Amino acid sequence: MLNPALEAAHRAVPEIAEWHDRKQRIAQLVRDVPAVDSPEIEARKVADEALTEFLATGSWPADVDERAQAAYTRAAGAQAVRARLLEANQEYTHPSTMTTLREIHRPEILAALGSQLDDLLTQARKHTSDLGAVRTADEALTAGGKTAEAYTKLRALVPTLVGIRAAQWDALKMGELTGVSSPFQRAKDSGFGDVQGVNDDTPAEQYLAMQEQRYDVGHLVWLALIGTAYVPEDVETVISAQDAYEQRNAEPDPEPRVLEVREEVNPPAPAPKPRPVHGRKSGPKPIENFIN
Repeated sequence: MLNPALEAAHRAVPEIAEWHDRKQRIAQLVRDVPAVDSPEIEARKVADEALTEFLATGSWPADVDERAQAAYTRAAGAQAVRARLLEANQEYTHPSTMTTLREIHRPEILAALGSQLDDLLTQARKHTSDLGAVRTADEALTAGGKTAEAYTKLRALVPTLVGIRAAQWDALKMGELTGVSSPFQRAKDSGFGDVQGVNDDTPAEQYLAMQEQRYDVGHLVWLALIGTAYVPEDVETVISAQDAYEQRNAEPDPEPRVLEVREEVNPPAPAPKPRPVHGRKSGPKPIENFIN
């Protein structure tokens, strides 16, 4: 029997809802189409009736051939229709068909389960004020009055929470990716996938409830009050939640040092001094050299 929460999530997806409707209608058609004998046997029945009449009256029916042919045709048609309906029914009831639909529409199914969880917690919040600090049946019985009434109403909601959580894990299954030794299974068994932001402030009792997937009124009230309960949208979200928790106290990697590279510019070399010419004095000749 399909989990009611998962079935409701399936029906929230138009394509899957249509598949369920077709499956039910085909099953009904199979029941409605009567099983008949082979065409040969049905035609033989007509011939037998004609022979019985002949032996009783001495008169052979003139239309026996037509009636035998009609019986043969009806039987052949009924058998063909029933055989095809049975094939269709097998196709719709084969597990692979549903598996394919769920793989295609996994995001919509999980979103529908998330909406169910939101609705459930909205109902639970209506009774948390009257419940107060009471969390057990004995405490509720002792308190009596509105407290006991609130506890009774909240306890009736717990199976719905159990169903939604079971449905979410069922919908998240993806073969080897979510197998026994997978990171997903390890994260699930470690209590991740029920609430966002699990940290050191998460109450130990509630963390244990998520690890063991054992839910009670106290856990339901806690979920209703914290405001971070959710249905994961995919497998990676569950794995990432555990990674974030395990790395919560990790020191951030130091920022890489950026070395500033300065280009050194050398000043231009000084121009070379003119070399003196040996045997001559440089400079203008004395003026007296030009008088004589």
